[in-house]
Amino acid sequence: MMAQPGPIPVFVTGPSPMLTGGISSVIADQLSIDPGPPFQFEFIENTSTTATDEPMARRIARHVRHLRSLRRHFRLARGAIAHVHTCSGFSFWRSCADVVAAQRAGCRAILHVHGARFDQFHDARSGTGKRLIAHALRRADAVIVLSEYWQRQICRMSPRSRTVVIENAVPIPDGIPDRQGRLPVRFLMLARMDAWKGVDDLLEAAAHLSASGRRFLLTLAGPPGSTGDADTLSARIADRDLTGVVQYVGEVRGDAKRALLEDADVYVQPSRHEGMPISVLEAMSWGLPIVATRVGALPEVITAGEHGLLVPPAAPADLAAAMSQMIDDAALRHGAGAAARVLARSRFSLTRFAEDLRRCYRDTLAAGVASDVGADHDQVATRTQWRALTQLPPALESVGNRSTRVSPKSREAAPPEGLARIP
Repeated sequence: MMAQPGPIPVFVTGPSPMLTGGISSVIADQLSIDPGPPFQFEFIENTSTTATDEPMARRIARHVRHLRSLRRHFRLARGAIAHVHTCSGFSFWRSCADVVAAQRAGCRAILHVHGARFDQFHDARSGTGKRLIAHALRRADAVIVLSEYWQRQICRMSPRSRTVVIENAVPIPDGIPDRQGRLPVRFLMLARMDAWKGVDDLLEAAAHLSASGRRFLLTLAGPPGSTGDADTLSARIADRDLTGVVQYVGEVRGDAKRALLEDADVYVQPSRHEGMPISVLEAMSWGLPIVATRVGALPEVITAGEHGLLVPPAAPADLAAAMSQMIDDAALRHGAGAAARVLARSRFSLTRFAEDLRRCYRDTLAAGVASDVGADHDQVATRTQWRALTQLPPALESVGNRSTRVSPKSREAAPPEGLARIP
């Protein structure tokens, strides 16, 4: 009788799921699901930190320790999959080292690209930097992107990369509160208080609404960011005569966050850049209509007039007009909220997420992606360029000198220009 093959480890690496933030939320949800046989998740924290002013030398030292741990896992599980969550900046270069370590140990490596400003990160690099990014994306056995918008962006940067669209997902609550007849209308934003999240635009829009005499409440919730902390945000709110109308409650999790979602009537996402924000999907799952800017993947999620309203970014007057419409039109508010919940259940559930990941893992193992030690000089930057751009020490520099390409057989079966979408 033939022995049954053992489970295939999927080493999920990224920030701790206990942290606040979109990537941590995705990882927490990923680890909560069953990927199905033969796959089995194992989480390896990348020792990330929330400190924005941490010296680069300390970041590098932490990641050297992380790489040693990764290599031990990979050597013991040859043929496994490394699922590397990444975004822009140092996180991306760190993830490149993870990918190379996995492939050198005989494992497949998948880059899962998050980050609302990854396109800006790429476009701001020099020619050498762009080539390094293109090579890193092409080297991965698969690149998971969050939407068709981000698939186009990644394929613009690295046309030969194998991209797979897997949209974010969230748990769907069993029941939601009855919001009929609730006044004043309560708006909610859940995000780090960063300028690119549009916090100032939202405060200005709230000032417009208040001046118009409309009754509403706005709650801002999330960790402090570049826009300010509890003290500075309170001062900004007071400067606009919004005390008593707008409140900042700081970082929330668990039951406190659920209470805010239950209490809200409309969710607002005024970002100037976005990926596919988990907070919007969570709000939809709680039956909230969405007022959002037309950036990133948001137009692929929100159909204007059906699930909410879309406005241009950095346009407080337009944002105020959309919020006014939600206040004045109860039928729109309740109808869009109901439609948003239906969409969340059908398209953004964890069941769908598990199916898409399982299919991606199977396709990646079957693709026959092979490593090429002798890559063309225009595809791989010199080791000196790699070290200068990533600021990695010599101990890590040597991991960046091997190329990975799609085998001719798998390339013939693939859609043109590296495009592949989970059906």
